[in-house]
Amino acid sequence: MPLAWIIIFTLFLFSAACASPRAEKTGAAAGPQSPSAAKDWFEKGKNHFSRGEWDEALGSLDRAISIIPGFASAYYYRGLVRTQTGQYDKSIEDYSLAIAADPNFAAAYYVRGLTYGRKGHYDRETEDYSRAMAMSPDFAPPGFPAELKGKNDSDEEIELFTRAITRDPDSAWVYYSRAIAYRMKGQWDRAIRDLDRALTIDPRHLWAYYHRAAAWRAQGDDTRAMEDYRRALAVDPGLPWAYYNVGLLLRKGGHYDKVIENLSRALDLDPNYSWAYFDRGVAYQMQGRYDKAVEDLNKIRAVEPGFSWTHYYLAASHLQLGRKGQAVKEMQEAARLGNREARRWLRENGLE
Repeated sequence: MPLAWIIIFTLFLFSAACASPRAEKTGAAAGPQSPSAAKDWFEKGKNHFSRGEWDEALGSLDRAISIIPGFASAYYYRGLVRTQTGQYDKSIEDYSLAIAADPNFAAAYYVRGLTYGRKGHYDRETEDYSRAMAMSPDFAPPGFPAELKGKNDSDEEIELFTRAITRDPDSAWVYYSRAIAYRMKGQWDRAIRDLDRALTIDPRHLWAYYHRAAAWRAQGDDTRAMEDYRRALAVDPGLPWAYYNVGLLLRKGGHYDKVIENLSRALDLDPNYSWAYFDRGVAYQMQGRYDKAVEDLNKIRAVEPGFSWTHYYLAASHLQLGRKGQAVKEMQEAARLGNREARRWLRENGLE
């Protein structure tokens, strides 16, 4: 879906749209509470952010949000400020608010996943990556946000763990911890080197395999990522996240039987691994097993009704099963949630 990728590519390279759709719907004259004023405060917040002026950035973004409560990009940037300053719980709240305002905000899903991982919630990290990848299935994961590469709270952690390594150079935990801090800055090579060292010291360190695989994937090396997920499974065959990620990697090669097999293993181990239903549903659809696709996609729709691509793929399956009425209904819901591919389909079929 090239159009979907264009949306994500724009979000990451240009740091999100300058205003939410709600901010652009009105042409009210500039004033202290006008959409124009909200945009001005947003731009000030971005400028403060780029200079590392965190308190000033928060103040400006707070003002923008007070004028337009559904300002998705302002929530996103406020989340970035809080990520930079180590306020991970609050940053997750802001990314979630950005997603609530714009369910197709791929950058917010991606960075929220990264922040969940920083807190050790790796299942949630993987789920958010899945959401972002569902919008751009040929790119896994989307590019690292440039806004997080500057000096931030992770630098202090890196210095702290570097001193700890000097005192105890045989501690797998310290190398692992510094690697996570490098990951938070998108410094993949350094993260991989530290994870190599951690795994040399402790070859059974499951989460070191997880993070090294994520770093390999960020660098586009799916082969090495796959090797790490399988090494983790060799240590512990009861890891749903490992089976899930193996399934996602196999999908890129079109190996749908193996995709379904691995996602099913993940769901056998954890029936609440909700995003595995989405990805397995898409794999069933690619095989032409539309009834099975509808069954899985309905499960994810029940827990994540605001995710537009679920409705889009449901519409495609219903269409193949001859259920045009249901297909149109799902496509209209996808379009209502901002899915541009759905809007294009409705327009081309005279249903807009």
